[in-house]
Amino acid sequence: MTVSTRYQLRRANLDDLAEIVSWPQTPTELRYLFPRASWPAEPLKLLEHLAGHDEGFVVCDAGRVLGFASLYNPKQQGRAWIGHLIVHPQARRMGIARYLVTALTTVAAECYRSSEMATICFAHNQGAYDFYSKLGFRNEGWETRSDHLGEPLKVYRLSKAI
Repeated sequence: MTVSTRYQLRRANLDDLAEIVSWPQTPTELRYLFPRASWPAEPLKLLEHLAGHDEGFVVCDAGRVLGFASLYNPKQQGRAWIGHLIVHPQARRMGIARYLVTALTTVAAECYRSSEMATICFAHNQGAYDFYSKLGFRNEGWETRSDHLGEPLKVYRLSKAI
């Protein structure tokens, strides 16, 4: 059965990335997207970081970019990672993040033969944790990452079989 949707997935280009780096609305949002970035965001540094990833994807509706995420290491040991997931501030709560994760799961399975999806989620980001849980991701444990000031950040490793 095919599910119809108005959204389309495509690879991100530099113009997309230049827009996406303006989406974080608060220091906390920026920290969740780019833990080592300082507020206010420095768009050129963020753009350079995102452009360094081969597997950036956007979700579009009628040509307008509404969401972004990176697919990391899809060829490594059958596990693909989702990173830098963000939705345009005016398009949140419209199913775009769910569509993006589902679409990237399909890409990982069909193009890279991945058998598992994974991501990290900041311990204080309960909304993201709940979102991934609803999509079937399970907590594998936690680790510590550092922010731009070298401050420790607790993150959960989440994964699900595909």
